[in-house]
Amino acid sequence: MNEANFVVVHDAMALTGEAPVWDARRSVLWWIDIQGQRLLGYRPASGPLAPIPLPAMPGLIAISSEGNLILGLESGLWHLVPERREFTRISDIEADTPNNRLNDGKPDADGRLWFGSMDKMGLGGAVGALYRRDTDGRVARVLPDITVPNAIAVSPGGETLYFANSPDQELVAFDLERKSGELSNRRVLARFAGEEKPDGACIDSEGGIWVAVIGGARVDRYLPDGTLDQSLAVPVSRPTMPAFGGDDLRTLFVTSQRRFLDAGQLAEEPAAGSLIATRVFVAGLPAFEMAITPSDLSKGR
Repeated sequence: MNEANFVVVHDAMALTGEAPVWDARRSVLWWIDIQGQRLLGYRPASGPLAPIPLPAMPGLIAISSEGNLILGLESGLWHLVPERREFTRISDIEADTPNNRLNDGKPDADGRLWFGSMDKMGLGGAVGALYRRDTDGRVARVLPDITVPNAIAVSPGGETLYFANSPDQELVAFDLERKSGELSNRRVLARFAGEEKPDGACIDSEGGIWVAVIGGARVDRYLPDGTLDQSLAVPVSRPTMPAFGGDDLRTLFVTSQRRFLDAGQLAEEPAAGSLIATRVFVAGLPAFEMAITPSDLSKGR
């Protein structure tokens, strides 16, 4: 395992820090505290931003095609103008399943949003799903019977979707047909053992897949053929998702979790729940953006 000089850049003490995404227009790394119901932001030039309270538990952040934010909340997908704290709901998701919430999601190269849902009650049932929101606003249920959807990421050319149902302890890949958005050719890229599970993922400019390993205190980089290229040790046992950011996209940010750690573990892991960062050898990719239309923004708030 390679040692990396990770430093804490935003000590937000998040119960579950998640979903980091680099907003190049604002030079801000956005992330969330799920149970704390906060949108968090870090600007490398000046430091943390004031947190934005959210009306429900969030599960994902994406950049919209017109330059603002998409949030996945318990009540569906919302558009947010952060400077005005202006929220607009654009898609109802699982409105008939109040015990579920959204978890993890990223756009693909063609403006669709891939995202998951899961049980928010902690019962461990496979009651969630993987969804796809098409560019016309229609939402399709792609994979049922999901317990904890994670590691959603898309290859640089848009032809491969990565995904993990974390309790299965597998990172899988699908061929993604760009015109239709259909998935095929499921294959397992990596397996995890013991208490380790794949959590969030991101892609670099060479097509490498970076995966946060919950319970493993590391971030793994896999090649597209499933070869483990390297592992970076992190100063937290429960890293949740990596993301590339900074003006040159060569800073690797990693969110982390305090939840599920006892007092002794928290004393040993002062960085738990913070945003940590290190410089890396390869650049990331600019974030793919979710297509949004004027009709989305005209919906009731």
